[in-house]
Amino acid sequence: MNVNWSKYIQTTEELYRSRDMRFNEQNKEIWLNVIGAKSGDNILEIGCAGGVFCHKLKQYVPNISITGVDLDFAHIEYAKAKSKETGVQFINADATSLPFGDNLFDLCYSYTVSEHIPHEPFFKEQYRVLKNGGRIVVLSVRKNLCVKNIATNISETEQGLIEKAWSNAGENPFASNLGIYEMDEHDYPKQLEKYGFKDVNVNMFTIVDYAPDNYLISDEMAVEQINIQRMHSICSVQKALNINSGALSK
Repeated sequence: MNVNWSKYIQTTEELYRSRDMRFNEQNKEIWLNVIGAKSGDNILEIGCAGGVFCHKLKQYVPNISITGVDLDFAHIEYAKAKSKETGVQFINADATSLPFGDNLFDLCYSYTVSEHIPHEPFFKEQYRVLKNGGRIVVLSVRKNLCVKNIATNISETEQGLIEKAWSNAGENPFASNLGIYEMDEHDYPKQLEKYGFKDVNVNMFTIVDYAPDNYLISDEMAVEQINIQRMHSICSVQKALNINSGALSK
């Protein structure tokens, strides 16, 4: 069972709650417009993690069939537990060798996945399982456009503990290949066209998720954003301890 991502990179809870903040009731029209899910579509999410995007799409566009796949077994087990009454299917599978026949889906989409997977099998497999005229949506994050959250900074003492934990843990053996397939946004059209896709377009949109001092958001969302930031810090230490249980003393 592959649980490398959830154990050493991002826990399922981290991914679920942070993505839940990014795709929410206030900005749902932006996401729905970008993903382009339509009533009646058969949809596949590649790298679904805990399944929150699948759950959101099913909630906002009920008359769709949606399947999420992820290589990490713990992600899929979490997604299944969250989905008992949603009608969403989750499968533990490799994006470079999808367990589906040809020409099945109207839409394939992914969010921050293409950066970590060789492009040829990643795009070819989605092209294969898409129907003639089907659509692919490849969502990525441009780090240079991110907004730094200064409202929930951790203390110097806590930052020191995190740095000490990782210093003692040593190199994360599962992080060496992270992001090595990241592309400039201008490279996406030629890459997608190389593997058979046509009518490729690149759009930019902004989603500010970590801004608890924004008066437009609810108190509940502000508190959740702060709690998620705290969780990232705690999980960072736990991942260091997963690599080396003696990275910090009790």
